[in-house]
Amino acid sequence: MKLTSRMVWALIVANVNLATFTRAAACGGNLTAPSGGPVTSPNYPGYYGNNKNCEWLITVQVGLAIRLTFDSFHLKDGDFLTIYNGASDTASQFHRLTGQRTVRPIYSTSNVMFLRFTSDWYSTGR
Repeated sequence: MKLTSRMVWALIVANVNLATFTRAAACGGNLTAPSGGPVTSPNYPGYYGNNKNCEWLITVQVGLAIRLTFDSFHLKDGDFLTIYNGASDTASQFHRLTGQRTVRPIYSTSNVMFLRFTSDWYSTGR
C-alpha cells in the first residue's frame, strides 16, 4: 500500500504587503523576503523523496519578524518539519511537527527563522 502525504506551508512577513518572494531550490536554501510568499515541501504537489534533509534559512529586514502560517499540514509518520527561532539548529526549537493537523501561525522573535524538513526511508509522500 502506498502512503500519501502532503505538506504545504507559507511564509508571510509581518507588516509588509505580499508581492514577490525569492524562491530557493526544491530542497532547502536561503530565502529572503522583502515582501512575503509561499514555501512548499520538496517537489510539491508531487511526492517528496525518502531520506530527505532539507533546510531553509528565512531572513527578513532587521527590525521585522516572520509569521509562518500553514494553509495545510499533512506528513506521514516518521517525517518532520522542525522550526527554530534563529539562524540554525542551535537556536531554540519552536516546534517539531508531524502528522496531519491544524497549525496556528508561528512568530519569530527576530528577523531569522530556520526550518528543517526530514523524511524517513520508508515511503514517500506529498
